[in-house]
Amino acid sequence: MTDAQATPLAPLLTPARLRQPGPPERTEVAPPTIHHAAAGAVLGEARLVTLYDGASWSEGPTWWARERTLVWSDIVGRRVLGWREDGAVDVLLDATPFINGNAVLPDGTLVHCEHGRRAISRSDGTGVATPIAWAAEGSRLNAPNDLIVTPDGAIWFSDPTFGLENPKQGVPGRSESGRTAICRIDEDGTVRRMVDMAQPNGLAFSPDRRTFYASQTPEHGEGEVAICAFDWDGTALSNRRRFATMAEGIPDGFTIDRRGWLWSSSAKGVELFDDDGTHLATVPTPETCSNCTFDADEMRLFVTGGAHLWMLPLA
Repeated sequence: MTDAQATPLAPLLTPARLRQPGPPERTEVAPPTIHHAAAGAVLGEARLVTLYDGASWSEGPTWWARERTLVWSDIVGRRVLGWREDGAVDVLLDATPFINGNAVLPDGTLVHCEHGRRAISRSDGTGVATPIAWAAEGSRLNAPNDLIVTPDGAIWFSDPTFGLENPKQGVPGRSESGRTAICRIDEDGTVRRMVDMAQPNGLAFSPDRRTFYASQTPEHGEGEVAICAFDWDGTALSNRRRFATMAEGIPDGFTIDRRGWLWSSSAKGVELFDDDGTHLATVPTPETCSNCTFDADEMRLFVTGGAHLWMLPLA
């Protein structure tokens, strides 16, 4: 580990407020398209609203229950932002090393995927991020993209090379391992590459944690663009299979609800699938959707894309 990798970012003296408290704005977009009756009861008369529209490229949303705040990243703007229940938007972390994915640990602190320092870091949302993992099995990570935290405290993350290839979203570099993989940080801090994929991206577990999902989003024909499913026995991933593909765009980030339904980003918006992979509905967004997540009660779906953070109230 180098000194640059170990040194946390300098904290801000005062968090910046980007939006004052106030109601959301109406979003001019078509209503959801229901492909299966089961989705109608969930989506009801849901209409997308805009919570914020001043980012450069929004990604990595996660619900921070302790603070009742929706946390997400402006990757290109190099900030981690927080939407509050009163409608205010604050800068939580500034001048970040191109943070992408965010998640919450069991103790209520935040963890982040950093393209710039090629690391997983941890913060309390006050402007300081400290790396906790930067290598796996003897080689440096690529550019961690998205991550989730399971109830046992394990951190799972995708490690493609996008952040090494796009100067707007990271620091140019080369893969030391020559692999792009889904990785896991165990409770003792050990980092393992669990399975290789062609540019892995979003990831999630089924509610019973027996099925693991990860999207594969290669740009140059190295493999199929799809969401894959795996069996998880508590030790290893097995039985890889195709779960779903997008009619337009890629399955960038996604989330899974308590029913086991999967809500995925696409070029059209949010695509909804049941646990058998049946396409249930499409929720259009004004521009390409990058990711989505729920609040703790699953009564609101928060959606990121381009400059925007949107919200879909659910029935």
